[in-house]
Amino acid sequence: MDYKKELQGIIGQICWSASLSYGDELNLDIGGKIPYKQKVMAGKYKGEWILGTRGSEWSLESASGIITSTAEPAEVFEEKVKVIEDRTITDVETNYPDLVLIVGFSNGYQLKVFTDLEDDFDLSYWELFTPNNRLVTLEPGGIWTNRRSDVPMT
Repeated sequence: MDYKKELQGIIGQICWSASLSYGDELNLDIGGKIPYKQKVMAGKYKGEWILGTRGSEWSLESASGIITSTAEPAEVFEEKVKVIEDRTITDVETNYPDLVLIVGFSNGYQLKVFTDLEDDFDLSYWELFTPNNRLVTLEPGGIWTNRRSDVPMT
């Protein structure tokens, strides 16, 4: 399956949660709300689409400049990033040759996820889980993947 087509699927969807996960990675829950199956997560939801920044640097920008970024302490940027919650995603693109992921929102803000193409670390720059059990990633070296997310990697 084409990774670009999968990525474009978030356009028109609402980002209803922007939060930090393990390692201060930014996660966006997008689209429908799906209840977790685990009892320990009872009453909690995840997005039918989940965009995670992994170990990458990112910034949230408006026309007037940077609103927040990974350069700020986690408690600061976690609050500032809430401005994209309940906003529709209007655009998603990857600039070449630097492969910066840019996600546009209906309030004019843009999330930019940066890559370090010289880095050979074993972690994807970002990942997108889709409602049709796909996982789209951009890996070190500029390698795109689009694989099933519901089967273990071999």
